[in-house]
Amino acid sequence: MLGRNYFGTDADRDPFGLDYIIKESANQIARNTDCLVGRRYLSIVAGQTIYASPDIYKIRATRLLDANGDYVQPRMYNYGDQILIPLANNSPQAWGEAIGIRGMNEIAIYPTPLNAITNGVMVEGYAIPGEYWVYDSSGNPLPNTDATECPLPVVAHDCLIYGVLADRAMQMMDPNGMQIFKAQYLDRLGQVESYAAMYMRRTV
Repeated sequence: MLGRNYFGTDADRDPFGLDYIIKESANQIARNTDCLVGRRYLSIVAGQTIYASPDIYKIRATRLLDANGDYVQPRMYNYGDQILIPLANNSPQAWGEAIGIRGMNEIAIYPTPLNAITNGVMVEGYAIPGEYWVYDSSGNPLPNTDATECPLPVVAHDCLIYGVLADRAMQMMDPNGMQIFKAQYLDRLGQVESYAAMYMRRTV
C-alpha cells in the first residue's frame, strides 16, 4: 500500500484508500494505549469448542446466553488449567460450564456446545475499533457512514488525525510532512497512554 505505484496515481482518488488509513491508525492507537474497552458477540456453532474475537485483543470477561435469554458469567480459567481437562472430556451439552482463555483473543467453551445459538457468547476486553465503528442493541455491526463517530476516547481524536497525516505523508513521499506529523502523533500518543493509565484503564 506504500509508494507511488498505488498512491499518487488516479487510483489515489479512491476514498476507500483514506478509509483504510483511518481505520488502521485508530486500531494502532488502541493497541498501543489500551484506551478502548469493547464488547463483541459471537454465535455458538454446534460441536465447536474454540472461538475467536479478532477485535478484542485482550479478553477480560466472557458471558454465555442462558435459556432465559440472559448473559451469565461462567467460570473462567487459563487454557492450561488442569480443572478444564475433565470438562473437555465430557460429552457435548446445551450450556457451557467453563471457559478457557487461549492466548489473547481466543476462548474454549467446555463442555463442547451441543446446540447452535445466535450471539450466544458475549466477549469483553481491550479492543480495536476494527472494521465497524457502531453496533445495534443486539451487537450486530452497522455500516459506517459520514456521520459515524470515532469510538476512541475524545482525548485520542487529535492523535488519530496526526496518525493519518503521518501515514499519508509517507505514502506521498513527503519527508518534511513525515517528520512533523510523526512527531505530533507520538506526542499525542503519549498523552493518550497517560490518560489510559491515570484512569486505571491500562492493562497489567
